[in-house]
Amino acid sequence: MKKILSILVLGGLFITTSCDNNLLEPFTPGAVTEDVAIQTSGDLSTLLQTAYGVMTPSSEIEFNSVFTDEVGIGYGNGGQGLGDYYSFLLNTLSGAPNGIWDTHYATLAYVNRVIKYADQITAVDAADQLEINKIKAEALTLRAYCHNQLLAYFSTNPKDMTALGVMISNDVYPSDYYVGRSTNADVYALIDQDLTDAIALFDTTTGAVSNMYANKYFAIATQARSHALRGDYTGAETYADDVIANSGLSLATFSNYKKVFHTDDNDANSEVIFKLRQLSGDAKIGGIWASVNATVTGSPFYEMGRQLFNTFDTTNLPSATSYTITAVAGSTLTIPGHTMQVGDEFVPQVTYPTGASATSPTALQAGKIYYVKSVSGNNFTLQQTLGTAGTGTTAVSFSPNATGLSIAAKSNFGDVRFDVNLHYSSIVNYNYQTVVDFRNTDKLAIRKYPGRTDSGNLVNDVKISRLSEMYFIKAEARVAQSDLTGAATAMKALKDSRHNRVLPAPVYASATDAWQDILRERKMEFAYEGYRFIDLKRLGTLANEGISRDGRDCEVNGACSLSVTDYRFALPIPADEINANSAIKGQQNPNY
Repeated sequence: MKKILSILVLGGLFITTSCDNNLLEPFTPGAVTEDVAIQTSGDLSTLLQTAYGVMTPSSEIEFNSVFTDEVGIGYGNGGQGLGDYYSFLLNTLSGAPNGIWDTHYATLAYVNRVIKYADQITAVDAADQLEINKIKAEALTLRAYCHNQLLAYFSTNPKDMTALGVMISNDVYPSDYYVGRSTNADVYALIDQDLTDAIALFDTTTGAVSNMYANKYFAIATQARSHALRGDYTGAETYADDVIANSGLSLATFSNYKKVFHTDDNDANSEVIFKLRQLSGDAKIGGIWASVNATVTGSPFYEMGRQLFNTFDTTNLPSATSYTITAVAGSTLTIPGHTMQVGDEFVPQVTYPTGASATSPTALQAGKIYYVKSVSGNNFTLQQTLGTAGTGTTAVSFSPNATGLSIAAKSNFGDVRFDVNLHYSSIVNYNYQTVVDFRNTDKLAIRKYPGRTDSGNLVNDVKISRLSEMYFIKAEARVAQSDLTGAATAMKALKDSRHNRVLPAPVYASATDAWQDILRERKMEFAYEGYRFIDLKRLGTLANEGISRDGRDCEVNGACSLSVTDYRFALPIPADEINANSAIKGQQNPNY
């Protein structure tokens, strides 16, 4: 049986964490076997840094992508996922529920120590007291966040105040302490109090705010998320509005959105409320989907799900604009009368020259996604990827040159999220529905975590909270208040920031229509960030939507869909907990 007992040993500024197989079997929240001597604000800060390191949500991100409809089985798959999440198989021994449970409760074990010892340290001066206040506020915010995430996954109904939630962990407990699950109402009460206390402490501090640490507006954003989870949209909207109006942040735009993800160097006032900094040697989140790198040749065992791809790529729709290329001259293509703009998606329908290799960089490839780099009258150039500023990457040069051509092509306005999530080396087969060898002719490589030069391959910062979520919560609140116009306004602001042109405001014919658009946009906005499962759990009934994979992606096992009313939308309490914690026996979720 796995042990998760955390033993903390402080030596100067070095803290280690270990699991002792000769000690306690159960994971009791915050359990200790020896007290940790925390004497200074520096010691307290070091302890908190360990909590940040522990809370990386790898299990959440992997589970959300594989269990839902974000991925399909990649051509490099060696069986990954087929025996569990991709087949909708969950039980008390499943790795993801254990990982989600362990990660959050281990984080709580650390932050509870920070909160306890913060009140026992004597500050050396007023500035030191402000530092202690800030550290405690961060810990309180993380404690609230962890409890809220646990509720989202393990409560059968987070909107029911009387339903069982999770174990409350708000102290440093003796090793023989056991506790059962509390009601959602009790867990929410702790979340609300922790965030209220955290914000009060943040208000006593001064200095610059870093998005690499929990901060006041992450606390308020967590309030908004928590109230949306419980269905209290009056409170959720109030907190979301506060973040939108007062955080000093703005939505990342089409020209700088990629810097949020691929290079992690977005402006301090853009998009990111809180993220976990990942350095060389830290978790390879990109390694969830591929073993080598984020390209199509990087041995992807999971690829972008066709259902998600079809949501992103509007050039495969009948509404996409059809064009005819009349000339090719190196980097310059000619389409008389086109209306394309820089950043538009562009997809040839046939390969030129005919018979060219499917991987030739000098051939215009049928089905390949390009982006318009520049426009001059009837002439334009293409690029393979938008680059971190939307433009500026090397133009694609084609050969041989020719005039008087008739090459069919389609284009549509650009959505920067497509290029963020799909690697430009992908091989797109627009006949994927009928092709015999689907897996080896339609290869859609996931790109969201390609890695940085300094952090290494597949290692990027993990975004925990972004401003876009506040706009979604604002839109949800407006729909809940039957204000469909207000919902459309919030959604338009979000959509405009992600596209290369101003879009018309959406028009919702009904609340269901609005919920569907919100869920659709959330699917694209938060792909591979660990949101999809909870989004469906919260909003699926309102939008009449559940997990729905493309038919080609589920041929491998027949697991095509799952209703949000299915019992598996509440994860099982891990067997290690049930077997070892006497207080939680009899509190397992239904059907496990």
